[in-house]
Amino acid sequence: MAKTVVFLGAGATGACLGPMTDDILPLIYKRAVDPTSGWSINLLKNFLEQEFHVNAASPKVEYPALPLVMSLIDTAIDRRQSLNANWDVAMLTQLREQVEFALFDLLEVELNRVLTTNHYALLNKLCAETGEVPCVISTNYDLIIDTALMFRSYSQRSDEGPHTGRLPDYRCRISTSYYQADGERCGTLLKLHGSLNWLYCKTCQRLEMGAVKSQRYGNVLEKLLGPDVAAAVTPDGAPCSTCGTKVRPLLIAPSHLKDYRNPHLTQVWYEAERVLREATRVIFIGYSLPDDDLEVVYLLKRCLTRPVPPAITVVEYSAANVEVAAKDHVVGRRYRTLFGDGIDWHACGMDAWIAKQVGSRTTN
Repeated sequence: MAKTVVFLGAGATGACLGPMTDDILPLIYKRAVDPTSGWSINLLKNFLEQEFHVNAASPKVEYPALPLVMSLIDTAIDRRQSLNANWDVAMLTQLREQVEFALFDLLEVELNRVLTTNHYALLNKLCAETGEVPCVISTNYDLIIDTALMFRSYSQRSDEGPHTGRLPDYRCRISTSYYQADGERCGTLLKLHGSLNWLYCKTCQRLEMGAVKSQRYGNVLEKLLGPDVAAAVTPDGAPCSTCGTKVRPLLIAPSHLKDYRNPHLTQVWYEAERVLREATRVIFIGYSLPDDDLEVVYLLKRCLTRPVPPAITVVEYSAANVEVAAKDHVVGRRYRTLFGDGIDWHACGMDAWIAKQVGSRTTN
């Protein structure tokens, strides 16, 4: 049987009207200067104003790229150097924590508004074609595909009646009791950059699934009684249930200095390499092969350029021309450079591509 892997990038979140990478800093700044937001991230606000000269009237195009900001902070901390007289290592370390908080809180608020219908439709389409739930690899923190997988399992019925809903197999050791106790899974989901609701203890290396507002899992949610994620990103943090150390969200920030040495992410990456090597078809949706994702591109190059390569489908969105050829599109050219001219290229966006696939299957 064909082994299909779906690879999701930021564009898949954008297709649900979730925030894209270049939206994040403007949205964070807007909330930081809003007295009604309840945010206390003056360090991040001051950093953007002092070092990148933005203000409340600045349009999005005048903001620095989020990977650039994160890379500057991470480089200075890694080298134990001050960025300038105003930003020494101690201040930058505090700033880094504020960025984590702002990133988490923004995503939780914004992603609580998005719909998962297109991800659900994608799963249904591929399940109808192959007879099984595809393995999903995601570079996104959000819970959109998690929710779609869980809702699909929740809505399926058996002879005994409706299922209660299942969690995906994340292929790492999540210690939350419900995840451990429930042996049935609703598919495999490999999150290369961590997840909005994963909390990690650096002392005992325990990983838990925390509770966040943007989880909408039906009655599965009632059984997830891990730490509150919002508490974990505050300065006081939330304590690990095993050793009491402050736990933190397990998110790999968009920086050129990404650190994947976390033992749980190491296992996720091992599993991703295995499934990519075994795949007969890989569908990339909204993944642009960005320059700061060197490790991901390296993974794809090693696993997919083989004597018998898989069929590769790329789904992007071009607002200017949905019929644009791969060779005339910046992302299309990146894929052709890596994998050759044989890619199945679509610039119509996720929703239109799903509708086209469903329609072609129905008429044949």
